Amino acid sequence: MGHFSGYPLTRWKGKRLMILEEDFSYTDDDGKIWLAPSNTELKTELNGATIPRTLWSLIGSPYVGLYRRASVVHDFFVGEGNNPDVSFLDRRKADKMFFEACKTDGCSWRFAAILYLGVSVGSWASKFSFMNNIDYEDDTLSVEEEKYIVNKFFSLRDKADLIINDNENFEDLERLVDTEINRD
Repeated sequence: MGHFSGYPLTRWKGKRLMILEEDFSYTDDDGKIWLAPSNTELKTELNGATIPRTLWSLIGSPYVGLYRRASVVHDFFVGEGNNPDVSFLDRRKADKMFFEACKTDGCSWRFAAILYLGVSVGSWASKFSFMNNIDYEDDTLSVEEEKYIVNKFFSLRDKADLIINDNENFEDLERLVDTEINRD
């Protein structure tokens, strides 16, 4: 099983940014080190695990519970904070790492899978201009944009229900999610 380098040491910068004071990493099952370097800025109010804010009430608030450490590394590798030029494929690799890191930190398979759906919807939404033009001081989306994101999450969750609740097969879950988010 993978492991974290410890616990992230952070400081707040204003209302919406958290800065890593020292390097923080996750080493996955294959031995790949996912390093979020010191001075990384994490936009905590908007993302937190890069789960769209619209989904927080359905999935969980950022940096709370057993997926906090996974959130820090994931946010860096999907283009948050000092790492803006991340491809969609790289985001999807980071989403998979996030699933594994959540389980490493004690999330159940089911909860890690639900979180994985959330970050996958975040990756999917990143393809749309409305997600890339958000003002971080006024981090709101229109009602239509929020509905679009929530509907995508529920659609994915409904289609993945059997895998999440019975099969617990990540490859099946990943294949389903990739098919659904690449459709749009």
